Amino acid sequence: MNKRFELYWLRESGRDWGTPVDAEDLDPAIQERVLDLAGDAAGDVSRDNPGPLHLHLPFLDRRESRRRAEILRGLTLEREGDVIRGVAATRNAALRDHAATLLARHPAWTHAPDEFHHRYFQTWQKVSVALQRALRQWIPEVYFHDPARYEDREAAYSLLVYEAGRVCHGRPRTEFTYDIADPETMPCAMNMIASALQGVLKAVERRLHESGKPELARRYAPVWHQDVLRAVRNKPRPLMALLGDEAVLINAVIDLGTARSLEAVKPFARVANLALRHMYGEDLRPLAARALQEATKALESASVERTASSTPATLTAGFNRPMRQTAPPVVWDGDRASLPVTRPDRKSSAYDNPEMS
Repeated sequence: MNKRFELYWLRESGRDWGTPVDAEDLDPAIQERVLDLAGDAAGDVSRDNPGPLHLHLPFLDRRESRRRAEILRGLTLEREGDVIRGVAATRNAALRDHAATLLARHPAWTHAPDEFHHRYFQTWQKVSVALQRALRQWIPEVYFHDPARYEDREAAYSLLVYEAGRVCHGRPRTEFTYDIADPETMPCAMNMIASALQGVLKAVERRLHESGKPELARRYAPVWHQDVLRAVRNKPRPLMALLGDEAVLINAVIDLGTARSLEAVKPFARVANLALRHMYGEDLRPLAARALQEATKALESASVERTASSTPATLTAGFNRPMRQTAPPVVWDGDRASLPVTRPDRKSSAYDNPEMS
């Protein structure tokens, strides 16, 4: 019996998502290995095996598609239940697969507004703010995984101010992040953050006490928050570099979502990896996949809001408006029509009493 598979393979030059493929039509570079992993299961529909196996292959751009046989020969395949999957050889390959799947199949991404949509700014502003808040949490967690990092107070201060700093809510219609070339960026990011910075310093002080570093903990007491702000203002470059890398990553996510094409996957992965490779001296490239997950949550939330905002206009129009007053009846007096005198529900004025006019 000829074995059959369902092929899931996204490429710039085409896409297969659940496409039925006979074993004899598989690429010769992987055919034998796929059949070995499938055993007798593929295409054998029975009570124990309800359907064909799913074959998932990695995303390829156009250049890679021209040498796909070479790439598939070097691809490691593994089976998990009814799925045979190509194992991503690198972190970058895994990121591209993830981005391509979201862009092609996830409803929040396939229905995300492009720049011509009237909800474009509101939707991607929500994504930008969510990513800024997430990065302000993730980056300090990675950088300060070792409490000894707090010994370098000059480096620590900039990151703590970044953690406590204000997020950028953008400017309609196309600006979603801070512009490090704008002289107002630094004042805006540090505007009225004393209370937030005190909260960050309090948490650092408590952690250092718990780590057995009481002398260092006193250096991070909340009472010194003005000194921390002053130090960062005097040497703003590390904070500005953080804001710049943050902007590059967020704009890459937005470009991916608004392109609506698998050709945007490769540029996104390249830009995201470049922004995160040496962010604040750390290799933060694993955060790119987390950024996509956070953006997906924000897009789902924005989609719900779009649906809710459109419902009253279509289904409940007229029910939320105040009732109109009924027009008073017309009284005919001979050849002339007149309206009866009515008193509005408000205080008297000169316009209500003829004797006062």
